[in-house]
Amino acid sequence: MQDDIFARRARTFEWATIGLITLLCVAAAISIADGGLGVAALREDYATTHFPDTPGPWAIGLWRMVEVASFGLLLWVLWCIRSWLAACADGDIFESDTARQVLRIGQGLLALAVINVFSHTLVILALTWNNAPGQRTLSVAIDGTGLFLLLAAAVLTLFGYIQSEAARLMTENKEFV
Repeated sequence: MQDDIFARRARTFEWATIGLITLLCVAAAISIADGGLGVAALREDYATTHFPDTPGPWAIGLWRMVEVASFGLLLWVLWCIRSWLAACADGDIFESDTARQVLRIGQGLLALAVINVFSHTLVILALTWNNAPGQRTLSVAIDGTGLFLLLAAAVLTLFGYIQSEAARLMTENKEFV
């Protein structure tokens, strides 16, 4: 009885994750069509005191690449979550493949956190690179979002290692009996 409830909930969350992925893709398409990767959006995201009148094309390209890479990585993490939920709904809770999926989720969140911290610094530097000396900016930003992603990545990675060990012990117990 308890397993049926768990499987149903995991399947429900799997479909909710698929819906979220779809919704994010539609929202991204609407945002891009509305100028979401334009210079105005860049100006809004990086409102520094030394923002150049006309940012260089390589700075704009770097910013767009970071935005697209972050979005792609987020979609990949959500797809890994969907795969993990599907495996749990199928009853493969303490399997080594399921543990690897959790590790991938943690690693993906870690990559998002690293991109979040370093991309801000790189884009600010790229934007102000052609400014006059004294008006270039180097800004390192670690905010609550980056710290939360680091914490979530650490917890999920630890959970993945714990699940790997549980799968190993479960296999060992099956072989023993």
